Amino acid sequence: MIYRLSLRFWSSLVRLGAPFLISRRLKKGLEHSNRYQERYGLSNQVAPNADLIWLHGASVGESLSILPLIEKIALTKPQWRFLITTTTIAAQKVITSRMQENTMHQFIPFDATPWVNRFLDHWKPKAALFVESEIWPNVLCQLNKRGIPITLLNARLSQSSFNNWLRVKNISSQLWNSFSKIYTQSDEFTERFQKLGANSVETLGNIKLLSKELPFDKAEYEYWKTQIGDRPCWVAASTHKGEEEQIFSVHQKLKKDFPNLLTIIAPRHIDRCDEILSKSEGVTISKYTEKNLKKEDILLVNAMSKLGLFYRLTSIAFIGGSLIPQGGHNPLEPSMIGAFPLWGPHFFNVDDMMYLFKGFPCQQMNTDQLSASVKNLLQHPQELKHLVHNLQQRILISCEIINAQVDDLIASL
Repeated sequence: MIYRLSLRFWSSLVRLGAPFLISRRLKKGLEHSNRYQERYGLSNQVAPNADLIWLHGASVGESLSILPLIEKIALTKPQWRFLITTTTIAAQKVITSRMQENTMHQFIPFDATPWVNRFLDHWKPKAALFVESEIWPNVLCQLNKRGIPITLLNARLSQSSFNNWLRVKNISSQLWNSFSKIYTQSDEFTERFQKLGANSVETLGNIKLLSKELPFDKAEYEYWKTQIGDRPCWVAASTHKGEEEQIFSVHQKLKKDFPNLLTIIAPRHIDRCDEILSKSEGVTISKYTEKNLKKEDILLVNAMSKLGLFYRLTSIAFIGGSLIPQGGHNPLEPSMIGAFPLWGPHFFNVDDMMYLFKGFPCQQMNTDQLSASVKNLLQHPQELKHLVHNLQQRILISCEIINAQVDDLIASL
């Protein structure tokens, strides 16, 4: 009874707050100006006349992990169609540029019962798969009422989240048991879900290991390979506010030993490029879109989806979001391509992946140590090549294991 009343109360709050939230998000550029009505469960797209699987990933990382999963399902169920929902515009842009003809995209509706039902009435999914930990209780409730099985993949539960859910265990147990199956990233997460009362929990591993290498354009690769020439270089990827200045400092230290060093900076959000340029005292910068690199210190990547290119043009990749308390980003992406990953002290978003990097000199405590590591790797290319090879072999073995487990999961759909 308490759980049902909580759902109704939450639904009412969402309906009251939605217009204000959408207005605010539109002003900040966080909502699609032509598609915000999808938040109310509306759609201009025609639902396919076929069995449809609904997959949800909140942001870029979660959404990208869905694509290889769809490819695997389609191998055995080619007649099925797929709907991907996302929460963020950034995820929508990346997903729509990479998804196949058997896949459609819509923004997930806000978690109010009428809008959820409108969404479900339109799409009529055969099954729903959610990735990681964005949980919408009214979505779960309405899926359950329709007898649509729900799977939670790549589930994780931090210690602080676990403690919070534990305070409302009676409610949380009903929430987690809305899922037909919960597949976690690690045994530690499995144990936490079980302690919260979830009945059907199993450790699967991280489905990001299913991901393919980031794409790149061969013509662009050849162009920039010629532009860079034999200059020693490294890339600082997905950097955030407060990190670029530190990277400039690292570059200036390294330049004493490598006078023609090139540092490539690819900010997480390219709308910050003007801000980065305004703080570049002491270094010279060329912008990616100008396609005119000469002897500048920094190549600033002011375009989206170029990491696949620049991870291939250098063997050293610093993972942004880790020199500040942001938590870092996916270290698998450069590793799979062949760029050895380095990161700062604030690297906590991907704890479940850290077993893959155990024993490798990836962790840096400050910019001085980062400078020393980049210097050492640039001075010892054979050692760098050996590190990359060994890391890729370890990842390959883990990929084979997770692929076999996911095949079993797909067979149960």
